[in-house]
Amino acid sequence: MPEVSTYKVQEYTNDLKNIFKGLYNDFKNKAFTEYKFELEPLEYEEFTESVEEGLIKCLILLEDEIPTAFMVYTTEISEALELNLIHCIGEDKLNDKRKLLVKSFIDINSEILKEKVVTYPMLGSQEEFTPEITHFGFKLIGLAVERFEFNNVKSIELFKAYKQRALPEGYKIVSWDKKYTDDIVKVINTSFKDTSDALFDPRFLSLDGSYDILDKIISDIYGRFLPDCTSVLLYNDVPVGMCLANITAGRIANIPLIGMEKEHCSKGLGEALLFNTIQQLTDKHISLLSEVNASTETDNYPALKMYRRLGFKEDYYYTQAYRPIK
Repeated sequence: MPEVSTYKVQEYTNDLKNIFKGLYNDFKNKAFTEYKFELEPLEYEEFTESVEEGLIKCLILLEDEIPTAFMVYTTEISEALELNLIHCIGEDKLNDKRKLLVKSFIDINSEILKEKVVTYPMLGSQEEFTPEITHFGFKLIGLAVERFEFNNVKSIELFKAYKQRALPEGYKIVSWDKKYTDDIVKVINTSFKDTSDALFDPRFLSLDGSYDILDKIISDIYGRFLPDCTSVLLYNDVPVGMCLANITAGRIANIPLIGMEKEHCSKGLGEALLFNTIQQLTDKHISLLSEVNASTETDNYPALKMYRRLGFKEDYYYTQAYRPIK
């Protein structure tokens, strides 16, 4: 009779530090290839220190007392638990191991989950778990990652050939200034509160939450903020739209948010904001950057077409899972 493995899940403790190291380093070696990481993961000592300090949470699956899978999650978003990663070693029973980790995660956080959404970007090989995650109450949104590569000849040609339309009367685009903060918080709230983004990031639903998102962007929490490349749309000198820009990793720029108040939509103004930001990135930072990226829903066809017209291309797709408050 074949031997049956015994499994148990437990939170990381210091007595697992030595035997967990190999599993963590296996993930670290695959972070870019299998999980689409753009930043170098923490070194093992930094990771374990972050867990011990409570900055991140880690659950470990032990198979016959040997770590073979782990989960990392955080409470950085005040209104949500962010499930960052599930990594398994080997090729055997991967989804069974993931299910054990998710079940333990839900059991451990049962009280918190009465008040908070769970958000889980299922990047790279984690997408194999998509059918199974729905059995735990998760819902799914498809996202596309758009890239504009500064060494891509076709992208540069498309951008240079783009014919920018004159802005309608009363509108103008300016660079970021702190004096616009309160108005842009309102723009973020009103333009995102009824979108799918608010399903997995409930901060969009309130002014306080929208302020938290903006503050983390302009305070360099999510990357180095680029005020000179951030475009603000004014209507009669009042901010009504924005395209924010930062540098998230090395030579990679990102568009974390682009949006505007609904009454100003369908006038080509979002495209004008994006064009202005890419122009500023090209003029001021092209020697420092290899690309700029953004993400949008796979069924948001107007946005997909807008990015394509300006030289972006869809690089890959992933599933954004979220678990609503029960």
